[in-house]
Amino acid sequence: MKKFLKIALAVLALLLAVLIIAPVALKGKIGDIVKREANKMLSAELDFEELDISLLRRFPRASIDLKGLTLIGVERFEGDTILSAERISVAVNVASLFSDEGFVISKVLLREPSIYAHVLEDGAVNWDIMRLADEPDAESVEELEVQEQSDSEPSTFALQLKAFEIERARLCYNDEQTATFFALSPLDLSLSGDMSAEQTTLDLNMRLAGITMRSEGESLMSGVEASLDAKIAADLLANRFTLSDNTLTINNIRLSLDGWVELRDEALAMDIKANTSHIEFRDLLSMVPALYTRDFEDLTASGDMSLVAWARGEMRGDTLPAFDVALSVRDGAFKYAALPQGVEKINIAAEVKNDGGTLDATTLSLSNLSLAFAGNTLSASLQAKTPISDLQFSASALGKVDLGAVKEVYPLGDDVALNGVVTLDVKASGAISAITSERYESINASGSISIEQMSANIEGLPAVEIERAAATITPKAMTLSELNLMVGNSDLRAKGSLSNYLAYLLRDEQLRGRLEITSSLIDANALLGTLPEETEGAADEEKPAEESGEPDNEGFAIPKNLDLALQCKVGRILFQKMVIDDFSGAVSLKGGVASIDRFTAKALGGTLTAAPASFDTSNPEKSVLSLSCSIKDASFAESFRQLDMIRQIVPIFEKTGGNYSLSLDLATDMGADLSPILNSIDAKGVITSQNIDLQNIEILGMLANSVGDNRLKNLDVKDMRISFTILNGKVTTKPFDVKMGNATLSLSGTTGLDQTIDYEGRVTLPASATKGAVSTIGFNIGGTFSSPKIKLGVEEVAKEALTNVVTEQLKRTTGSESLDEEFERQATNIRNEAQRAGEKLVAEAQKQRDNLVSKAKNPIAKIAAEKSGDVLVKEAEKQAAKLVAEADKQIESLRQKMQGDKK
Repeated sequence: MKKFLKIALAVLALLLAVLIIAPVALKGKIGDIVKREANKMLSAELDFEELDISLLRRFPRASIDLKGLTLIGVERFEGDTILSAERISVAVNVASLFSDEGFVISKVLLREPSIYAHVLEDGAVNWDIMRLADEPDAESVEELEVQEQSDSEPSTFALQLKAFEIERARLCYNDEQTATFFALSPLDLSLSGDMSAEQTTLDLNMRLAGITMRSEGESLMSGVEASLDAKIAADLLANRFTLSDNTLTINNIRLSLDGWVELRDEALAMDIKANTSHIEFRDLLSMVPALYTRDFEDLTASGDMSLVAWARGEMRGDTLPAFDVALSVRDGAFKYAALPQGVEKINIAAEVKNDGGTLDATTLSLSNLSLAFAGNTLSASLQAKTPISDLQFSASALGKVDLGAVKEVYPLGDDVALNGVVTLDVKASGAISAITSERYESINASGSISIEQMSANIEGLPAVEIERAAATITPKAMTLSELNLMVGNSDLRAKGSLSNYLAYLLRDEQLRGRLEITSSLIDANALLGTLPEETEGAADEEKPAEESGEPDNEGFAIPKNLDLALQCKVGRILFQKMVIDDFSGAVSLKGGVASIDRFTAKALGGTLTAAPASFDTSNPEKSVLSLSCSIKDASFAESFRQLDMIRQIVPIFEKTGGNYSLSLDLATDMGADLSPILNSIDAKGVITSQNIDLQNIEILGMLANSVGDNRLKNLDVKDMRISFTILNGKVTTKPFDVKMGNATLSLSGTTGLDQTIDYEGRVTLPASATKGAVSTIGFNIGGTFSSPKIKLGVEEVAKEALTNVVTEQLKRTTGSESLDEEFERQATNIRNEAQRAGEKLVAEAQKQRDNLVSKAKNPIAKIAAEKSGDVLVKEAEKQAAKLVAEADKQIESLRQKMQGDKK
């Protein structure tokens, strides 16, 4: 018995040791396997900080903890954190691990999970991360069929979940295709119940905060809060869930839901009705972002209101259940306690319904929307149907609003001031198909819009003033007869017409038109928010990505749905440090691209012309500027002062006097502040100047000291022409000459964005400067503009000097200018003598041949004489060749002798 107890205790101790040691020993290996296998299946990068497995910590429950989980997108979605979680915890009954009746999971916890769903403009989504499996072979197919047969048999495995919790979740949906953004944070959810039973009651508690939704740049929700407390009778065998005791709260609106939801094959069946036992007009106002986020607690409201909402039927694929949402407000009013007046006579009759079927069967009816405040009235109506196939609509708006009265009913704040009168009376009805096919006779549209003496002052933004704006409406076009606008210190006057405006307003389709624009001043720095004293090179710095999940603020972009032709005349344009005067040109905006067919202007102290030029913002990742331009008689000093690009790439302009002309072809990516990204510039051009004055430039001072010619320190250059290219952040100049009196400076090389220089050159000096000893001096310039380094070609200079001295001595003794010249003279004599002797031999042989032939008396003798004579001539030619060869030997011997003398 004692022996049995010892054995039992030993076995128990061994099991305990295994339970303690095995998870610790294996968790690292298991974690590596999970990561490796998951990344084989996913086209995204899965990682986690720690995988913890414990069998004893919560015995009799085993616990699995996954900490620091991240799932990050790759390729087009690089940088997207699709999923992250601080902790995922699962508690499992240990005994169920060894049972074939299923795992009993007592609890699943997700702590601080974050989900980011991203849709690109082409419809690609970042959650499509499963890799495509390879095509199975025949054997694999057979095994798969056997497995499917096995899977179709009743399984003894069942998953029994007791509780599910989410703590502080974040959710973000960013759809670039539909320009929709949705986010909420935090989300807390708890779901409990015996989910292993066929019939059970589920207890659901959910809290959502910070709900934000935008569409096409318009805020639909901002800071909305919601909660749901519900007990749900669940038939898990039939997948039917019946709502009983529940409360749904959205801001101040409290609803309860009656009915059921059932999961069917590829369908969701439902019969749900929203009950509003008590709802006030003030509760509806909480859904209006501008009201709910501004002093809502001080808002009082009154009026009769009703809300009816239900959905009944199946949602299967694109098929929708029947639904109806009807809202009615009668004699509504609201007033802020601190303001003298309120908004009254609010009447709303709106309904959205669908009898079941496709989304195209949805109808919208806003038969009445009217209100009054501080003596102003406004009314509108809208009817719409078939929104997908061919939107049919009927809309009207009528009213006159004194903007100065808005502050009496709405708390604008001390930083906002509005004034002016807006009057509108417009009506339109028809179908989108008639607009897009330009069947304007099928469209009814008429009315007018006018703005008088409007001003808007908002702190942090330029003041806006409209002296007068007036437009009339026909089915074909909106005619702008007058617009006088001031934005800050910029003024704008415009007139023209806009066509396809209804499709633009209703379906975001292309707006076409022609406008004539004139202005005395456009201050682009104020309009675009750029500062003249902006830090140099800031365009090249990368900005850290936002971690909130919201789209990053992008640079200036031209809307893609514009097709406008503009005739522009602007007296002065201020852009960064640049001043452009007398701008005149034809500009077109189409597909996100601004194209300039031609323009002229005065800039940089000279005259600027360009044709063509374009600024392409159609790619949201980057904008591109390309142009062909010419500048005549521009100032070096003004170019350095006004252009940061010149200050960065060609700092020598700072100390350069005079004017220049330039022809340039350029393409470059642009930063968010509309500055060129320097390392992306691809350009080529030619710069010319009739007169350049270079003063106190360190490079020239060092060069002058090196060659002993002080005239190089301050150059007055005439008729300079330089061809250059800019690529990969480097300016490369082709070889060019600079005339300086009797001296010539030849240069070529590169300048980098970091102001490094790498030039090689040659100075050609007059004989008087070196008494004939040296005529040219080669050099290299390296280092930077602020710290240049010059290296002279010393060996080349010494060799030239020695050669010149020897040549002078030779001239005195032989009459030749150089040893080479003396050698060539003697070699020519030797070669000519050999040539004359050889020619004499061949001529004599030819003479003898002719005599033999002439003395032959018959044809046979004549043939024999010709053959004999030919042999004689060939032999003479051989002898002549030997004479030439012998002459070459004598010449080579002479060459070697003279080279010895030269040394």
